[in-house]
Amino acid sequence: MSLIRDKLEIGETLGQVPAETPMVPLQRDLETRQRQLSLKPSAEIKKLELDLRNENDRARSQLLHQLRLLGIEWGTPQLVHGKKGTFHEHWQIRWQVEFAVPLIEANVWGNTVESAATTFASHTADKIEELPPLTELLGKTILAELSGAIDHLLEAIQKRAAVSADVQHLMDALPPLAQVARYGDVRQTKAEHILPVIDGLFERIIIGLPGACASLDDDAARSMISSIDKVQESISLLNREEQRQAWQRTLRTLIERESIHGLLCGGSCRLLLEQNVLDEDELQTLTGLALSTANPAVQAAAWIEGVLRGSGLLVLHQDGLWRALDRWMSELDTEAFDTLLPILRRAFSGFQTPERRKMGEKVKHLYAPRSREAGHRYSTHIDDSLPINQQRGERVLPVLAQIMGVTYNGN
Repeated sequence: MSLIRDKLEIGETLGQVPAETPMVPLQRDLETRQRQLSLKPSAEIKKLELDLRNENDRARSQLLHQLRLLGIEWGTPQLVHGKKGTFHEHWQIRWQVEFAVPLIEANVWGNTVESAATTFASHTADKIEELPPLTELLGKTILAELSGAIDHLLEAIQKRAAVSADVQHLMDALPPLAQVARYGDVRQTKAEHILPVIDGLFERIIIGLPGACASLDDDAARSMISSIDKVQESISLLNREEQRQAWQRTLRTLIERESIHGLLCGGSCRLLLEQNVLDEDELQTLTGLALSTANPAVQAAAWIEGVLRGSGLLVLHQDGLWRALDRWMSELDTEAFDTLLPILRRAFSGFQTPERRKMGEKVKHLYAPRSREAGHRYSTHIDDSLPINQQRGERVLPVLAQIMGVTYNGN
């Protein structure tokens, strides 16, 4: 009934104000740009595809992003699956009559949309004390192509980074800068202005991360591993070999320190494994150390959760990891197993159903016979470290004796 009322009684047709009606300069400038760009305000929801290599489409993108900075959500960026590239943007636009109010309020920042957005972004940057929201604002400002505000924000970021003692804030601030440095060329943003800021943040992260990861509780470790993932994403995006090697050395440092939470150690192993830095033998050695009886069972379970993060396809082929995990679980007493079961269930809950099915099959056939050559004999893999049940073994001897045609006397 609400939909019917909206369509029949209210409708979607926007009225018009006579041209001679007084209005603030910001409104007048917006109307001028709307006419120039052929973006007529409409209450209907419309899809808009922009090619940033086209001058008119790029100007449309600038306007929509500048209005978003001023709190006027005329357009909403859309994520389109299967379509990649930095030259295209997809928007959903819908004009609302209520936008007149924030437009009038925003006129205090400037008489044009561009000048108002520039002043507002600079003013907001001066009030932000933490780095992550500051770099996020920089990303929005670059999308709006406000050169004056960009320089002001870069200066503010450098000042905040110089006095920030929170390594995690430095880590969380890195991804927006990496996005700008990697894709800024589409909007003719000079990456050389961003890279010195990134280098300064990265150096402080490398130095401070091992100390920041020491003696964390479960909640703090879970928050820290999320920040580590953000740095890894940034390093992959920037694709700079020197930074990648320094980051890999830092991850190895986290693995080797005893004071680091199991989740962080396991997560670091996983990241190194994904980058082909750890081979199967080294992973098996690290697994044996992490799951040894010298380590608390809770820390071992956290290590498992860390190393199993991400796609399950990579760890499916790590036989040493699965054997060590199987052996560790078989040695747990009932009380410890009941305590650790929620952690282990959470570690596997992030996998897709097909991945969990393959993992189940992997464990089921973990000690199954292996084929020596296709179509030839099979050799059974025996793990000498597994306990042997003597009574169960003796039960099969009479059957074997009968098959072989010999007499079995119990000895």
